[in-house]
Amino acid sequence: MTKRLLRIWGGAMMTLALLTLASCDSAKRTNYLQDIEVAKAYGVKHDVGIVVQKGDKLRIIVSSLASPELALPFNSRLAAPQSTATSVRAEALLKNGPTVAPVDTLNSYLVDADGQIQFPILGNVSVTGLSLEQVSEHIRNLLVGGNYLKDAHVVTSFDNLRVYLLGAFEVNRTLSGSQAQLLDRGSFHLDNAQTNILELLSRAGGLSDQADYSKLSVIRRVGREYVYYRLDMRSKSIFDSPAFYLQQNDIIYAEYKYRTRDTDQKVSMALGYVSTAASAILSALAIISVLKR
Repeated sequence: MTKRLLRIWGGAMMTLALLTLASCDSAKRTNYLQDIEVAKAYGVKHDVGIVVQKGDKLRIIVSSLASPELALPFNSRLAAPQSTATSVRAEALLKNGPTVAPVDTLNSYLVDADGQIQFPILGNVSVTGLSLEQVSEHIRNLLVGGNYLKDAHVVTSFDNLRVYLLGAFEVNRTLSGSQAQLLDRGSFHLDNAQTNILELLSRAGGLSDQADYSKLSVIRRVGREYVYYRLDMRSKSIFDSPAFYLQQNDIIYAEYKYRTRDTDQKVSMALGYVSTAASAILSALAIISVLKR
């Protein structure tokens, strides 16, 4: 009888040990780039950069040192009066400082279905397929070639560079109230047109401890089709992926490995059973010990 009770006791202790080991294993499961080597250079195979697409919004500023007054007509939108509704940028302070996409303003130029923008004085300007630097150079050439400005300086940036975050991201778990509503409205704003997946995760607070780090998906629209990429954030193989550098409107989905509520309930139940069994065993052993005397 005593041996049987001891076997039960041993099983209970083994269960507790397995639960402890499982909790310790989570640290290894949530480490990034586990196979990376110190002081070794890793090249990125796919660095094509972002080009302008239909539906993008561009912020374009023209300046001139020699004749600043002549540059004003090409910035007429910047000087236009703005209502409160169009001038306010809806920004939600997320963990580590990222913001949601700004509300549309009069300062931006929408790339229409024909791949063109309506630029002051110049009229229709085709910009699709060009990088930001190429757009700036193209407009500068039009201004100089048309004798509008001899020393035109043009700066172009995206006004709606955004990606979408779904699933087990830390920022999705921690936001609440108005901040969560702003994020749900559409977009996670990127300040840099050359943002990689590691930089995005850093700004979003990283993947949550519920995420499956081996299954981070990037869904990207290419023309009229969607391309699906799978990243294992535990591996250096991410540097070889076409999805390492993000494109506008990418959808990044972090799969859940488990749900906190379900796991907590299972662990609590298991610990409860083990605790009850251990108490019963200890009581039985105490009674047997007393009887043997």
